[in-house]
Amino acid sequence: MTARRILASCSLLLFTLLLLPSQTALRAAEPGKLYVVGMGPAGPDLTAPRALAIIEKADVLLCSPRMPQRFAAFGTHIDPRKVAFDPWEKILGKEVRALKKKDPSRWAKERDARIEEVQGFILERLKEGKTVALLDGGDPCVYGPSLQYLLQGFDDARFEVIPGMGAFNAAGAALKRSLTPENARFVFLTSPESLFGESWEKDDEILKDLAKYETTMILYMSLKTLDRIAERLSRYYPADLPIAIVYYAGYSDKETVLRTRLGSLLEDVKAMDENWLGLFVAGACAR
Repeated sequence: MTARRILASCSLLLFTLLLLPSQTALRAAEPGKLYVVGMGPAGPDLTAPRALAIIEKADVLLCSPRMPQRFAAFGTHIDPRKVAFDPWEKILGKEVRALKKKDPSRWAKERDARIEEVQGFILERLKEGKTVALLDGGDPCVYGPSLQYLLQGFDDARFEVIPGMGAFNAAGAALKRSLTPENARFVFLTSPESLFGESWEKDDEILKDLAKYETTMILYMSLKTLDRIAERLSRYYPADLPIAIVYYAGYSDKETVLRTRLGSLLEDVKAMDENWLGLFVAGACAR
């Protein structure tokens, strides 16, 4: 082969290589993915291995700054350098909740603006081919703020949910009872706000009907309003209705179970030094 022909062949090869996209360009062109990750109720010992693997490979994490600190206490590292910001700011904080009561319309506008801001950030990272993990406590599908607030209207095809252990799972384990005992007609999960309204304006028709059947009642976010809950339940349930409060469900070092009855509930909870992290369970499984 002459020098001229060799030079022509090399030039053609170089031209062809220049036309081919680089591996970096191909990776950049691939769309990223968002994972909504259920972190369980306490730490990594109750977090699914797949969830931990996704956190490890993710390029960007959205979570409370307390999440890496919480997991560090169990000896598991969540790289704080990957945390972009706290997505719950302006949605779930104490000041925001106070604003919700004082000026609901302003709160709604600020919440919607935050949702738009967070979704916009996620979409930009996905366009860059990044893997984004939105870390939600417990199970994202049961009172999880990611699905309830932040991803309202977000395209389902753009994200995947990794389930986590919910507080009710951990509470059932702590009680060492089935939440679906033999005679129970059904189990229902709710919160005082969902059942009675934010200002307790809803009537008691649902509760009145429920009292006719053997059920397991699980109330999230209930400790702040136990006095009101006890008063409502007392209208339709007997004083010996079995009730359990599972404090810090799933936290091996803090978990405590208080078993009581409706008639003595308020007196018994006075001895417990906790008014937030506790799950209310009523029914035969609470015995």
